[in-house]
Amino acid sequence: MSEVIISRKGEKIKAVEINGIISNLLLKTDILEAVLTTFEIGASKGLVRHLGHEVHIILQGEVLAEIDGKEYSLSEEDVICFPSILPHTIRNTGKERAILFSISTPPTYI
Repeated sequence: MSEVIISRKGEKIKAVEINGIISNLLLKTDILEAVLTTFEIGASKGLVRHLGHEVHIILQGEVLAEIDGKEYSLSEEDVICFPSILPHTIRNTGKERAILFSISTPPTYI
């Protein structure tokens, strides 16, 4: 990547809504992608594993991340990073919507 890329508020490449989870792909290059995800109360992603690494920043709410069988309680401004090859899932355990900003490499999410 040898260029400057800007994604402005309201712009998105793709949006996917499944079972109370809305994922907005904000930026995608050949090496990474940036996703803003909203989890409704109680919403959970299925257990997955894939190549790469992920970083998730909790912008709002409380979530439980399960990674390789271990549970991590996370709340606003917490950051978690892990190899995506480990089985992982995230669930909203709070009393409000949870919003996460995530970076994944390579781009494999949506």
